[in-house]
Amino acid sequence: MNNYFITDYPFSINQRKNSPLINFVNKGLRFLKTGYQVGQLDTSLDMSTVEQRINYYHLLEEVIAYNVPGDVVELGTFTGQCAALFQKVIELTGSDKKLHVYDTFATPFTFKGNVEHELMRNFDTAGLKQPVVHKGLFNETLPEGLPEKVAFAHIDCGFGGDPQEHKKVMLYCFEQLYPKLTKGAVCILMDYNDPKENGKTLDINPGVKLAFDEFFAGKPEKIVCLYGNQYQHAFFRKQ
Repeated sequence: MNNYFITDYPFSINQRKNSPLINFVNKGLRFLKTGYQVGQLDTSLDMSTVEQRINYYHLLEEVIAYNVPGDVVELGTFTGQCAALFQKVIELTGSDKKLHVYDTFATPFTFKGNVEHELMRNFDTAGLKQPVVHKGLFNETLPEGLPEKVAFAHIDCGFGGDPQEHKKVMLYCFEQLYPKLTKGAVCILMDYNDPKENGKTLDINPGVKLAFDEFFAGKPEKIVCLYGNQYQHAFFRKQ
């Protein structure tokens, strides 16, 4: 099962960054019993941490184990590292859920090449069934492209720009997705940061919390912050 890609492709230590110096430092930190370790994952491409992927696994496996109706969707998929983990869990559990991914594939970040082709390559290399790809802006793909029922959703559409503009994007995602979520469905929000819960951490995309607070005011769903090491995220469960 290759450890759910936590140590193997496509979630692996970038060998160019597997520094002997960092290995030496980590040995010293363990000897001193500091409780800390320097990570070597290339998170500029993975866009997630080991801790986050462990959270993804447990939340999706739980949704499948409790037979929550609906498919799996990811809004903002980039090259598909998180999506590959979702598909891996679907296949290992023998679930008939379909994975739908939504992206323009136009934002390269630090990746050089065709983002959509890299997504497909990652799935092929991992021996996974290809997801249902919805290419385009959310206002083009979500109205007609979302499954009728959604059991698990991952929203990761941060762009590091104006928080108010990001808030608008998140509000649109909530408006389209919320009615499709079935009872017990889980929705994970990448970059959700609450200083009261997380302390003084880097808030990359504050528009996520701004949108959640506005859209879910008066609704029964409650947000739960998750530990993700250097990246923040949280989830809510549809009531």
